[in-house]
Amino acid sequence: MSKLTLQFEGRQLKDYVVGGGLTIGRLPDNAVIIDNPAVSGHHARVVCEGDHIVLEDLHSTNGTWVNTQQVTRHALAHGDVVLIGKHHLVFDQRATADPQVPIQSLGDTVYLDTKEHRALRATLEDARVQAERMAKERAVTKATARAGVLHVIAGDADTDEYDLTAQTSLIGRSSSAHVRLRGWFKPAIAAAITRSSDGYLVTPMGGKPSLNHEPLTKGHLLQEGDVLTIGGLALEFRWRDPQRTESAA
Repeated sequence: MSKLTLQFEGRQLKDYVVGGGLTIGRLPDNAVIIDNPAVSGHHARVVCEGDHIVLEDLHSTNGTWVNTQQVTRHALAHGDVVLIGKHHLVFDQRATADPQVPIQSLGDTVYLDTKEHRALRATLEDARVQAERMAKERAVTKATARAGVLHVIAGDADTDEYDLTAQTSLIGRSSSAHVRLRGWFKPAIAAAITRSSDGYLVTPMGGKPSLNHEPLTKGHLLQEGDVLTIGGLALEFRWRDPQRTESAA
């Protein structure tokens, strides 16, 4: 099921199932509420159009951005990072089905369609998604052999190796970045690495990142030995050695 994960300064706040669509803004009648002066009352919306999930800006004051590009209408792809105000929304495309949540009553199956009941259905759906997310996180924790790392092979860095354990790891000058770039002229967010069941997707966000000495212009699923060069750092993607993980534990 497609979802958006709301993040602020690298912290994951909440998952939202896209379903039939949702609105994003500062006012309480939005599905995704972002209480920030930089966000318009009704800032943007996400709608389903056939097999596509489309993001639309609702004539917001400060604009809607996807992967550092300002957009008015954009068909979302897996791993896209939406910027609204100072918050990020990471798009995760799992499936297109949006099952209804039935409630049994007097032996009959009824589907809820009042405003109050729709709110209850949304609560039940949030609980289901939360349970699925926790189950996936537990599975990821056990599958340590599939955890990735970025190994520094050139440049001035805070450490020799960066673990990619978060759902989204940011690279840039920002204090919220997992991999910090040094220098005033480095981009605040240069790239985002999103973890999913398929592996790790790196998406360019700013500056001029390259992958294996070629310009990185769109999302790329990282493979063992890929070298990401960005902001003076050369970072080699590796899968974690499970024996080293077990000994460290």
